[in-house]
Amino acid sequence: MEKNSISFGRRSKDPLRIRVWKDMLRDWKRYLMIGLLLIVTIGFVSGMYVANNSMLISLDKNVTAMKREDGHFKLSIKADEATIRAIETGELADVPAVYRERAYSEAADEVKKAVDEAAAEKVGEQVRDAIKAQVSAAVDKQINASKAMGVEVTETERESMISSAYDSAVAENYDKAYSDALNTAKESEDYEKAMSDAMDGAKKEIDKEIDDKYDELAEHYGLNDEFDAVPVRIYELFYKDTDESLPLDSSYSGTIRVYAERSDVDLYDVLRGRVPENDNEIIIDRMHADNANIKVGDTLYAGNTDFEVVGLAAFEDYSALYESNTDTMFDALTFDVGMVTDGGFERIRANTCANYAFTYNKEPSDEYEEKKLSENFLKALITQTAVSDTEDLKIEDYVPAYANQALNFAQDDIGKDKAMGGVLLYILTAVLAFIFAVTISTTLEQESSVIGTLRASGYTRGELLRYYMSAPLLIVIIAAVIGNILGYTVFKNTVADMYYSSYSLPGFETLWTPEAFIKTTVVPVVLMLIINAVVITRTLKLSPLRFLRHDLKQKKRKKAIRLPKWRFFQRFRMRVFLQNIPNYLMLFVGITFVMLLISMAVGMPETLSYYQDAMPDMIFAEDQIILSSTEDSDGNTITTEDEEAERFSVTSLERKSDTYNEEVAVYGIENDSRYVKLGSCGDDSVYITKAYADKYDVKAGDTITLSEKYEHREYEWTVKDIYGYSAGVAVFMDNERFNSVFDKEQNEFSGYMSDNMITDIDREYIAKEITAQDMIKVADQLDHSMGAYMKYFQYVCFIVAAIILYLLTKIIIEKNERSISMTKILGYENGEIASLYLVPTAVVVFLSEFLAVYIGYKLMAFFWKLIMMKMSGWFSFILPASGFVKEFLLVFVAYLIITLFDFIRIRRIPKVLALKNME
Repeated sequence: MEKNSISFGRRSKDPLRIRVWKDMLRDWKRYLMIGLLLIVTIGFVSGMYVANNSMLISLDKNVTAMKREDGHFKLSIKADEATIRAIETGELADVPAVYRERAYSEAADEVKKAVDEAAAEKVGEQVRDAIKAQVSAAVDKQINASKAMGVEVTETERESMISSAYDSAVAENYDKAYSDALNTAKESEDYEKAMSDAMDGAKKEIDKEIDDKYDELAEHYGLNDEFDAVPVRIYELFYKDTDESLPLDSSYSGTIRVYAERSDVDLYDVLRGRVPENDNEIIIDRMHADNANIKVGDTLYAGNTDFEVVGLAAFEDYSALYESNTDTMFDALTFDVGMVTDGGFERIRANTCANYAFTYNKEPSDEYEEKKLSENFLKALITQTAVSDTEDLKIEDYVPAYANQALNFAQDDIGKDKAMGGVLLYILTAVLAFIFAVTISTTLEQESSVIGTLRASGYTRGELLRYYMSAPLLIVIIAAVIGNILGYTVFKNTVADMYYSSYSLPGFETLWTPEAFIKTTVVPVVLMLIINAVVITRTLKLSPLRFLRHDLKQKKRKKAIRLPKWRFFQRFRMRVFLQNIPNYLMLFVGITFVMLLISMAVGMPETLSYYQDAMPDMIFAEDQIILSSTEDSDGNTITTEDEEAERFSVTSLERKSDTYNEEVAVYGIENDSRYVKLGSCGDDSVYITKAYADKYDVKAGDTITLSEKYEHREYEWTVKDIYGYSAGVAVFMDNERFNSVFDKEQNEFSGYMSDNMITDIDREYIAKEITAQDMIKVADQLDHSMGAYMKYFQYVCFIVAAIILYLLTKIIIEKNERSISMTKILGYENGEIASLYLVPTAVVVFLSEFLAVYIGYKLMAFFWKLIMMKMSGWFSFILPASGFVKEFLLVFVAYLIITLFDFIRIRRIPKVLALKNME
């Protein structure tokens, strides 16, 4: 008999692998929703990383290619050549020595004058006394002779004779006698000693005064600290600020800053057209041209001077169009930058600003060294300017490159957006991972009998863990692949267009970005892996027997809560709620997350709209003109014929803190002003604006401290009251006290304010003009840059809310499928069953929205204040009642739509399901 042999065939594949794909196909709607959400999010964030990284590398290269400045400073007037050469050395000037030399020279004349006056007075008295003595002796001799002859002379007659003889003698002999005596006195040792003693005394007083003032200055700026010279090269970058108008658009009005042709520093990239070739041509900023609809070949007016636009460019020092480094926001709508030939520059009739750029002879190795070089150069600039022979030379502005918002804001914003995009991706991934985890937890409960059987059949926890984690990981990996492809193609261009619509950026080349792959693929996969692994592993620790018994509770089963004697449907709904509390908590977290996003999407446009509408009513005068000089070229005080115009004074101080030094405007207002109505103030009290009070949480009675920017001088005032002005961070006092506090002349002022437009002052004498449009430009720019995107973002939030609600409510229904099936067997209709399971969820959504909309608002207000604390100025986060209603409706309408799908899902649950796997 032939021995039978047993043949073992090829081992079959693990059936669980095939089941993964079947599970995904069976529940394709859930996976499609999650996949789409991940694809769009990963794609957008990947595109953001790719575009941002490529742009940042391009900007870094332009630092060298475009010869970017290391900083710039503005002086009150043009400095002489000797001062510029001295500043370029980067050495500290010996301020005390120079001041002493000047003071000694001035004192020498004063001392000589004083000693000469004293000597002249003394010699005059001596000469008069000598003449009187000689005259008295002669008169007495005559009287004695008369007495000898028997003629008596009374005392009165004697005094009259002496007085008459004295007057005659002084008239005849005083001048010669005085001159001879004075010359003799000046040649004497007593005179020399008096001069020497007086000069020594004057020098002591001068030395003490100079030493005291220099010690204060040295302490404030660290002039006595260890110092290394910072040699630099200085370039003239003079400019003129003037009105910009367009013949083709009479409604447009703006400001243009025009530079003469530049070739040594802060170069430019002509993106369209060409450079100016004659005195009637100009190139302007590309970003502003797009916003104002200016094209090559158009004509624009700089003041009253017309130019043909022959090119659109990106200027290296204006990647963001900041008119002033202290502005809250750049302004690409009404502020323009242009460049003309030297002859074209002379054609413009406007005040010339003495602006100088500088570059270090030795480039700093890192940011820390750059900051150190900047601090040392500022010391050299302050001291060299102080000792300059140019009269009235003052530093009006100093901005190192690392602190220049026009240079850095775009670059910083790109970097921050990248970080924010990454955070949003991780938050959304974590939310979706938890949804997956809850879904899988529900699946584990539904398939507990199968799991128990598999475990009893020899399948390990590891095999089951890998099986149940396969679907989430596959979805994330597929979404990451598709998302990254879209990121490098579609979304990259979308992000780039967003930045090009706000900033003046050069072209860029798309570069491979490893960071994008790590943060949009590796990190989401790891997040999904960890969260799901923790949830699944925790459940799989249970024994096979407990799975077979459907006993998956981690804690001991508690006795059911006794409910009041309500109607059956009410008690049933309460049981549904109590059984699904963990799922409802997840639903609340999801709604809160969505509400935070919607608070930003709804609150940002509402805030900007509020300030755009309210700002004209907030300003205290329609037109404010700050003069560069209060006297014209003939020395006459500049005046206006506007009868409603009032004089005012203004200066800038700093509110210093560890995180941000904010520039604060300090106004001097006329008494009984029609524009700024202040009460009486004491010698140490002031009014502050509502914006100041809101931003820094200051109230009446508090003490504020402000400092000079380039001098060691602090001012401490008590807040008298809050002035209802929200358009800026400012301080008010009366003009007389202003002049006293800031050491001004009694009737000195800075400019005029009026509710009428002041048009009769020559633009040459106007340093700055502030109108209502200037005040709302921040809101206009933010609305232009972000307003449209916020509208789209609201739609995105609506879709996200719908998807999250769909996924979470689907979990709740799936968890109760058997119960729903049983109620159908008991004869309940679909509508009744829907009311049992959907009403509790609707109530939870409704109540969650009320709480979440408040939490979202508070969180957004908190984040908004953090952002504004790092910027100049202040906007309160405004969300009117209509905004809260809109937020609530967006989410609730999304839920109502999802409810329709839930009802359809309930209808499709078969009755037979309740009879399956019954023990």
